[in-house]
Amino acid sequence: MKRFTKTAAAAGTAALLLAACNSADEPSGEATDGGGDDPVYAAMASWNACEVLGDLQPVTDYMGIVGWGASTSEGGLPGNSELGNTWDPDALGCNGLFNLGDYEGYSMSGEFSVGIIPAESEDAAADLFTGRVSRIESDAAEGQDLVQEEIGDPWDQGAAYSWVGDADQPYTQVIAQDGQWVFHIDLYHSNDYGLRGGGDPALAFTEDGLRQWFIETYLPQVNQTVNERITEVQ
Repeated sequence: MKRFTKTAAAAGTAALLLAACNSADEPSGEATDGGGDDPVYAAMASWNACEVLGDLQPVTDYMGIVGWGASTSEGGLPGNSELGNTWDPDALGCNGLFNLGDYEGYSMSGEFSVGIIPAESEDAAADLFTGRVSRIESDAAEGQDLVQEEIGDPWDQGAAYSWVGDADQPYTQVIAQDGQWVFHIDLYHSNDYGLRGGGDPALAFTEDGLRQWFIETYLPQVNQTVNERITEVQ
């Protein structure tokens, strides 16, 4: 559980990390014990997160992302990370750098990482949730203007965090547990260049609006999608 980012703004560094998460290297970090003989864990461990999450198309549409893979990409898709990857070994991941378009010659971009984290039991999932919350709060404490909101039904527990980090970049992390799995969103992006000097917004969303969309629309959709697949193996 090492990927709770203080992400460098340099695209080169992030790209190298993204490549590492798709590599065949041995996993590192505090991964779970593999779930033993639990059929739900075994089934989830074989999933392709990007396939389960529709290649993050709802996120692409809501945020107005014009390309995946680099800060200047057009088109493309986020990358899949299997369980045991070197970036976040406990999670099935779907992630990538993205392009939010240009404003007066300046590129707006960011990085999005989402993890589906299976566990061998509800207690183990609760422990994973608690550990990740601690790391998120540690990261958020280094920023400014933190906003935190609790997440309830259909989740057992959850929270969304937004703050301003280095270079005035907005950061958002969302974490929620349902039964024996955890869902984790980790996002940062350029601030809205259109608002500098009092101009009109250049991004398709606001930070408050994005956080509420995650809580009220996207997370319920993910919860239903994942739990429908879990039901098939129970």
